[in-house]
Amino acid sequence: MRSIIATDGSEASLKAASTFARHFCPGAEDEIFIIYVFPEPPDAECYRNVVSLPKDARDDRVAAVARPVLAKTRQVLAKIASTVHEVTLLGNPAKEIVEFATNLGVGLIVAGTRGRSPERELYLGSVSSALAHRAPCSVLIVR
Repeated sequence: MRSIIATDGSEASLKAASTFARHFCPGAEDEIFIIYVFPEPPDAECYRNVVSLPKDARDDRVAAVARPVLAKTRQVLAKIASTVHEVTLLGNPAKEIVEFATNLGVGLIVAGTRGRSPERELYLGSVSSALAHRAPCSVLIVR
């Protein structure tokens, strides 16, 4: 099975990766994609003439942020036998992860949640909540 571990380097996302490794026991035939999405401001076009925003995930600034986040998550998965891929994307995290999952026919998305109050979640949004509502596959949300 193909699975996605969504990570932002937070304790919640590392706990989700650890829970996946312990309880799902992925084998050599499984493929795991550790995905970090560098968030792009929703109104990025407004900033284009003011600051230099990354145009894609290959930008050195994006890689500098993504590299340690992906490495920490890979370390959590170090003992599993599966093929592990590190993927960096740029944009809205939930949208990009759902699109990636759809294109690759992923069977499971794993994400952590910080357990925000309903008020904060309504104001700030929640990647894990958006994944649960929009993903084309099962979603494991770890608190």
